[in-house]
Amino acid sequence: MSHSVTLPSTEHIIELEKRHRLPGSQSMTDLAGIVVERAVNAEVWDTDGKRYIDFFTGVGVSNIGHSHPRFLEELNAQLGKCAVGTFYTDVRSQYYALLASQLPEQLRGIHMFSTGSEAVEAAVKLARAATGKQEILSFWGGFHGKTQGALSLHGGPRKHHSGPFPPGSHQAPYADCHHCPLQLEHPGCGQRCVDLAEQSLANTSLGDLAAIIVEPVQGTNGNIVPPEGYLRALRQLADRHGALLILDEVITGFGRTGALFAFEHDPGIAPDIVVLGKAMASGVPASAVVSRPGLAEGTSFAVPSAAASTFGGNPLASAASLATLRVLLDERLPERSRDLGKSVADRLAAWREEFPFVGNADNAGLMIGVELVHPATRRPLPKDLTRRLFQQLMARGVLAMAYDSRIRLYPPLSIPTRHLEEGLAAFEDAFRSMAPAISRL
Repeated sequence: MSHSVTLPSTEHIIELEKRHRLPGSQSMTDLAGIVVERAVNAEVWDTDGKRYIDFFTGVGVSNIGHSHPRFLEELNAQLGKCAVGTFYTDVRSQYYALLASQLPEQLRGIHMFSTGSEAVEAAVKLARAATGKQEILSFWGGFHGKTQGALSLHGGPRKHHSGPFPPGSHQAPYADCHHCPLQLEHPGCGQRCVDLAEQSLANTSLGDLAAIIVEPVQGTNGNIVPPEGYLRALRQLADRHGALLILDEVITGFGRTGALFAFEHDPGIAPDIVVLGKAMASGVPASAVVSRPGLAEGTSFAVPSAAASTFGGNPLASAASLATLRVLLDERLPERSRDLGKSVADRLAAWREEFPFVGNADNAGLMIGVELVHPATRRPLPKDLTRRLFQQLMARGVLAMAYDSRIRLYPPLSIPTRHLEEGLAAFEDAFRSMAPAISRL
């Protein structure tokens, strides 16, 4: 006698979770309303059997693609040995050695954590300990995490009603040249936004600047690519104040922008501290702070257990990080991101020509940002239209952060060209479908 097994429906699974969870979860979850069953490289299937091209990848986490065979093999091998603990392990020592071999000489001190927010807080703690100073300069539109210390660095409304925050934070405009608060144009502006940051410090700082923290490309703000020379100017600003330069590469790191790390695009940047996360371990929570050797020596950061983290650098996270980096290097995925990014740039230029509601559209490798604006006023499109675009893309089999006027695309660096083309074509089809409604605004 056979017994059939009744699997829970999509609706049941969602209802069960919603019954028990606190509000405040990721908006993408509820907007999509799907239950993921499996994922391979750039493709995702839900429990209803629908297949999607993944331009989301957990906000740029799966740079090597979902379920990479080598990643699974190495992760499973470690899982069968040991998954937790803070003791020395061969797998962590191998990861440190491989990561260090890909970094410049001035960045060889590595300490692992679990999340980007945790690593950002550790980087700030290290900067304060190393300099003996307290203040931090960050930027409008910048995002460095959701813990209280990291959120204090955010320059925008996301932190409203979430304080009080730790003191000592200052914000200045980022080089978002398409929305310049000074209403200037690059390159004729002469990096006036950096001058404004200096003036702001002169008038609001206590003269106690420990560090400048900045994203090489602003992610949460819409994948905003700054002009050439901007980060170099911030390096010089930090030097003038005797401060350290922290680059938050949580999103930009591990090949996303067409180089293993975004700071490699300009050898003149020379950061003191780099924060890594997201794609570092392909879905296993892992992050890291990388700094100049000796920066922490003799400081409060170096006191035994002062920088320790329960899960940071555990054997499973180390194995996932090592497998990810090996795949990135062996399959030359940063170079692939750079090459695919060239064709994406051409596509974005064509979108700006064809669709009057496409404002700023730019990319660094496969870190892609597209802004949707009112054709006449150039103001951001209202959410009812952007949410409609999101649903149209879902219907066409594309998962993307396209529910706001600033669209962010993070396809795997390993995405087959045909799947990248399929996803971009779905955008064009959805844009053409929505054009009449936008023109009536």
